[in-house]
Amino acid sequence: MTKLYAKHIVRISLTALCLTGFNQYVQAQNTYLNYGSDEYHLLDRLETNSGQLISEFSMAQKPVSRKDAVWFLSQVVRSVRTRGFQVSDIDKFNIDRAISISGEWYENASGESGSIDSKRPVLKYFYKKQADLLQVHNDDFFLAVNPIIYAQAGYERNVGLKTTNTRGLEFRGRIADKIGFYTMLADNQEKIPTYAEDWVARHRGQFPGEHYAVKNGNNYDLFLARGYVDFSMIRNHIGVTFGYDRNQMGYGIRSLAIANSSAPATFLRLRSQWGRFSYENLYTELVANNTILQNGDGLLPRKYASIHQLNFTPNHWLSVGIFESTVFAKKTGIPVEMLLPVIGLQSGLKQLTGNNNNNAWGFQFKALPINGVQLYGQLYADRLDFAEIGEGSWKNQYAVQLGLKYFNVAKVANLDGQIELNVVRPFTYTAQNDSLTSYTHYNQPLAHPLGNNFAELIGLLRYQPMPRLTLTGKVILSKRGVDSNSTDNIGNGIFGLAANRTAGEKGYPMFVGKKEKGLYGNLNIAYEIKPNIFFEAGGSYFKKNSADVAQPTAIYLYGGLRWNISRREYDIY
Repeated sequence: MTKLYAKHIVRISLTALCLTGFNQYVQAQNTYLNYGSDEYHLLDRLETNSGQLISEFSMAQKPVSRKDAVWFLSQVVRSVRTRGFQVSDIDKFNIDRAISISGEWYENASGESGSIDSKRPVLKYFYKKQADLLQVHNDDFFLAVNPIIYAQAGYERNVGLKTTNTRGLEFRGRIADKIGFYTMLADNQEKIPTYAEDWVARHRGQFPGEHYAVKNGNNYDLFLARGYVDFSMIRNHIGVTFGYDRNQMGYGIRSLAIANSSAPATFLRLRSQWGRFSYENLYTELVANNTILQNGDGLLPRKYASIHQLNFTPNHWLSVGIFESTVFAKKTGIPVEMLLPVIGLQSGLKQLTGNNNNNAWGFQFKALPINGVQLYGQLYADRLDFAEIGEGSWKNQYAVQLGLKYFNVAKVANLDGQIELNVVRPFTYTAQNDSLTSYTHYNQPLAHPLGNNFAELIGLLRYQPMPRLTLTGKVILSKRGVDSNSTDNIGNGIFGLAANRTAGEKGYPMFVGKKEKGLYGNLNIAYEIKPNIFFEAGGSYFKKNSADVAQPTAIYLYGGLRWNISRREYDIY
């Protein structure tokens, strides 16, 4: 365990050291909004209510940079003042809050930072700015330091006490307007709900959404580590980020391409913006399927992936994009061919050489048909045989997402709803002949956390009746097929090889295997006492029926304090 903790810290430190040598070429830099932060909902809400997509600002690629977010919010403020764009008083509060939290990227008419001053700093030096424990800002250097605390206690019916205890620090800043950087280090002990424990058991003992964890009884002990450095090769056109963190693609709650619900990974990311086109190249090192995580510390096998996406905004109401993903079956080092930043090249090489790389294509879109309404979707195609669609063929491995967001539901200010459907065919994301190439990382899906052979319907309702109070309700209905015994391989799960299927060529309709239905619900109440300091309380409900046998209903109530860290929600099972 100690070796792995040290490895993550060293990796982040080397990230900073390696790129400081390029500062003579650097012209600008970025830092990025943390996943789960309220700014994402605000940006989505304002963009959709305006009815205008701006080609220079894309939310198809996440995380979103703080610089871009503040630029977009400043455009909204300008539209409110000069064009009469209507926003609620709560929206105005949220805009001011978001600009203040990322105030290093905003300069008012007097040349001052957008960070709001505190009326009463602590000991004169701490919380001089409302959002940051410690902030240093001058012409050549910016640094913000903040504590990370997640102290939560809960009770699961018929099980007992569940706790979350997280302590750490985060740093973000920039050096001479050339290099941006971010680091988060925290220690975490946690007892998770029983239904999430079942997910862990199905994924070879892997803690959901994180790297290696040690289990002591019912308690998981893990070290949280994130970090990156960022610079621009060509100002306002090409940005480069290198680090250890998560990435996400798409507009939905889930992603069918790469999701932030997976574990963090070492990555190199290039983002380009040329007029109405945005292009991203993501190269990442993944941990291959293994049993070492169950048996203790050890050298974990590696594999690699390259993911490219190209998005185009042809007009003010529509954005479309294509993406290609390739997992490389090499554990001896980074394959040189994966570094070529050309979408479609890996598909061509696979056709020419017949390699075992797992190659897939996809499509995504976002549309604003009317102000306040957003339609979005994603298609992931691992394999397709159009002649046998609807025939239950193993060759048709694809996933489909469709979603709708509706802001100010029934004309109630700041009442926002979302509904999303995800359907994934059997064998999707699995490897054909080489288990290294499955679409996985740290024994868990790289995309949707349910894996494959399922349909899922998510409903989300978010209401902010006053500036600091937010109520969020979520319901998830799911149906999937699971293997009836350990020897079957009928396209369920992410670890089996498609070449070892046990039901022939066409025995794989949706939900093949033992049927399982799930119902998950969560209600969360959050009150922000200071920027990024929340008191929260809520409850979760989970019910699963497997093979017509109802399993015990799980009811989990919780409450606690969350400080500079996103809420952890176990909406997986």
